Amino acid sequence: MSGIRFSGIASGMDTETMVKQLMDAEKIRLNKYNQEKQITQWTQEAYNDVNKDIANFILDTKKELGVSFGGSIGSASWIKKATSSDTSIFDATANSSAASGTHSLKVVQLAEGVTLGSASAIQNSGEDKTVDQLGVGAVGAFSININGESISLDSSNTLSDVVSAINSKTDVTGVKASYDSSIGRLFLNTSSTGSSSKIEITGDTHNLFVDPDGAGAGESILKTNMSANGGDITSSDPAIYVGKDAIIDFDGANGIKYSSNNITINGINIDLKSADAGTEHTIKVDTDVDGVYDKIKGFVDKYNELLDKLNKKIGEKSYRDYKPLTDDQKEAMDEKTIDLWEEKAKSGLLKNNEHITKLLGNTRSGLYESVYSDFDNDTKLSGFSFLTEIGITTGTYQERGKLKIDEDKLKEAITNDVDGVMDLLFKTPDETKTDKEKRAETGLINRLYDDMIDGMKDIIDKSGTGDNALLYREVKSTILIDFVTKSGSISLLDKDVLNIEKQISRENSRLSSIEDRYWRQFTAMEKAMNQMNSQSSWLMSQMGGM
Repeated sequence: MSGIRFSGIASGMDTETMVKQLMDAEKIRLNKYNQEKQITQWTQEAYNDVNKDIANFILDTKKELGVSFGGSIGSASWIKKATSSDTSIFDATANSSAASGTHSLKVVQLAEGVTLGSASAIQNSGEDKTVDQLGVGAVGAFSININGESISLDSSNTLSDVVSAINSKTDVTGVKASYDSSIGRLFLNTSSTGSSSKIEITGDTHNLFVDPDGAGAGESILKTNMSANGGDITSSDPAIYVGKDAIIDFDGANGIKYSSNNITINGINIDLKSADAGTEHTIKVDTDVDGVYDKIKGFVDKYNELLDKLNKKIGEKSYRDYKPLTDDQKEAMDEKTIDLWEEKAKSGLLKNNEHITKLLGNTRSGLYESVYSDFDNDTKLSGFSFLTEIGITTGTYQERGKLKIDEDKLKEAITNDVDGVMDLLFKTPDETKTDKEKRAETGLINRLYDDMIDGMKDIIDKSGTGDNALLYREVKSTILIDFVTKSGSISLLDKDVLNIEKQISRENSRLSSIEDRYWRQFTAMEKAMNQMNSQSSWLMSQMGGM
């Protein structure tokens, strides 16, 4: 509003208060729009909380079960258990693909990397020694070539600079350096093991790792490319030190080589600890009945917890008399009262919500549909086709779809046919088939994940992602593609908010005009009264002079 406002100078009235009271009456429509905007934003937050709970359920249970993004549990270590006959020689665990039974193992040789120490002690050892004080050969600038990478330093650099320079090229050379000042020795070691790990040294100006007298460093490590008369190498000759592969005999297959001591063979993960070439050891593999039961029960418990949250949300009581507070109303309340009021106002925003109800219905029905090995030929899984066959059912109607486990029946199914149980729950379909065929051939837990992700997409279309876009992409990398490409990342509720904001803007303009009009009217009245008062004073002064 432009111009000068006169606030009761002539009339003595509280014009400010009168205009405010008049405007309060005019703001009823604006307050309604602001309340609608707040309710819409609260509804978005409620939707996003639901989607966040679903996303965390999927991620947490997949991690717990070892489910890959493709739905496979082939590398899960809780289905089969492996027992080592001698844990001082090796430890063993088993993947789901490991064949049950007793397997034989001989550890002929462990995998080794290469470790080299400087050929002799560095005189007057100390961490701050410069390279021209090494005392083990020529003084001056330092250079060495390790696995084809040249490292050069001037005479003023310290031993720590040498170590740093070597380690700066570890990603290329595969070699790390360290220095022990207490014994005055510089060490090199490969970051990997096996026959492909090596340290090749040339151009060792200070003869740190090549002794010109022929003793050499690392005598116990295999050397190659030496001169014909053996051990007789100089700093100009390449000295190559090579690691060793692990060698095992497994179930009659002899001389199997690995570059690491952590190996996997026929679905059995083996951590080799010690070589014992002359002794045959055993690995016993069988179904971990209690382990499988605990994993399935853990999943069911988390699923039931999620159902409790979602059912509570769609059954939440709505308090229609509790509308979002205006700024003026908040000013008249303390913080605790405001929090209690808004708790009531937010309650029931998703009562009987269609999207959550649909999601719950789809996951429940999906769990009780059969699983097929070949849907085209109406061929169901040979082991188990329905969830009830392994002892998992729903409770009473009042429990709203929560799952119940018959422990004895489930453990019996696991004992008799663990592969059948796993197929029922985690079977992955042929990706070349139609969506209908793929769903019918998808294991029940993977099917549940798919149904939940579809439900999440519906909620995203309705309310957007909030601050959870990265979390949702962790669930499925393509989950937001349709939302971005088809709606430009603007949800239905986002559009509602934008429309309400337009109404608020128009209403604010209208109110500004009305307030200007009130002030113009009061200002005109004040000017008239001021003029009248001036005339009255003049008349009184004239009459007094008669």
